[in-house]
Amino acid sequence: MIDWFRGEIDFLHDPIPAGCVLSIDPDGSEEWRCVKSIVCRSSHETSLQIKSTGGNGEGRATSLMIDGNLAKFLQGHNVFGSRDLNQLLLLAFRKIAELHPDHLSDPFSIASAEAKIKKGDYKVKMIDINSLYDVGNDASVEAWLHAAEMRAKSRQGRSTRDKGTVYLQKNSRRWAFKFYNKHREMCSKGKTHQLPDYLQSQGLEGFIQGKLRAELRIFSKELEEHGITHGYHLNPAKINDLFTTYLEKIDMTTQATLIDEQLLNLPSVVQAAYQLWRQGADLRQLYPKNTFYRHRRVLLQHGIDINAMHLAPEHNNVVPLMRIIEAVPVAIPAWAYERGLIAA
Repeated sequence: MIDWFRGEIDFLHDPIPAGCVLSIDPDGSEEWRCVKSIVCRSSHETSLQIKSTGGNGEGRATSLMIDGNLAKFLQGHNVFGSRDLNQLLLLAFRKIAELHPDHLSDPFSIASAEAKIKKGDYKVKMIDINSLYDVGNDASVEAWLHAAEMRAKSRQGRSTRDKGTVYLQKNSRRWAFKFYNKHREMCSKGKTHQLPDYLQSQGLEGFIQGKLRAELRIFSKELEEHGITHGYHLNPAKINDLFTTYLEKIDMTTQATLIDEQLLNLPSVVQAAYQLWRQGADLRQLYPKNTFYRHRRVLLQHGIDINAMHLAPEHNNVVPLMRIIEAVPVAIPAWAYERGLIAA
């Protein structure tokens, strides 16, 4: 999905009042002037930064800058969404025009701007491209992130971790990746990540459990090296190719130990014994007799008999980091469309 977007649409309109920042020389003359951006807040209580720029010499602005999370602005959430940038920007532009009717009301200018957006005739300064991967459960997502924190790296250096998020090239002005537990982010105390009340109990919280979020941010300098300056350079197929290209720049040769659901449901006192049994160990040789039978009694209540050797020892829970994110990303569920949770 496309998440954050920064870009500029060329079209004539009455400037949206926002004030400006001035730099004054010691002699009192104006050195430079910068128009401020304003917050454009949607009915979802999410917002974009917008700014009228340029001038035609007759008091009208010639372009509109847009900076923000298109998915959240349109949907109220960014659990999943579209990779059709033209459509997302068109819907966002229409909503912005509705919220500023006093300055974005000229039907000819609006029609002209919409025609340009549909053709991709707008400037792209920065985009975020996201994918979700099903790791199975919350504990396995955290295990993946811990392994990535320790060993993942790009040509510019090792990964770093801050507040649960693993970053690669965090301070780069060209491109950066981050990986995080989307479910934990949504359940955090920060209001910017929590679902609004009207979107709770819609199935989003359950859907996002056990999902790893991978997010690529590409800035204008890097986009230009790919010949990308406008929306018509970014169809969904190109967006997919970009995401894959940068994912392959990350060295993820290390492994993560994923956690199966049955283990999570067992009492903690027998979890280690269960893990060893699954791997083919003879627990009668590893534990004192009393401990073995005490563990066996507990595990029998869960349908597991450690008195019998595991017939097919399992090692698949130890997998390379890259194998997980090379898998097909999680698809948008059909019920998301039925419940109107996707901008379209």
